Amino acid sequence: MTTYGVTGATGKLGRLALDELLSRVEPSSVVALARNPAALADYAARGVTVRAADYDRPDSLPQALAGIDRLLLIS
Repeated sequence: MTTYGVTGATGKLGRLALDELLSRVEPSSVVALARNPAALADYAARGVTVRAADYDRPDSLPQALAGIDRLLLIS
């Protein structure tokens, strides 16, 4: 199973990308990444994995990106 990641998931484009992706794949194969994971509680409730990732904290990125096969990088 391919795991898809979307960075910047709390923004307008990020949410649009998540919604489109979820219309094509199972929520369990999606990882939503954001500085504030609590802002993605609605996606977590749908089965999406939500992780903290902050470009200003590069040390957060290896763990946040672990296991992701395909990534949509939204700055």
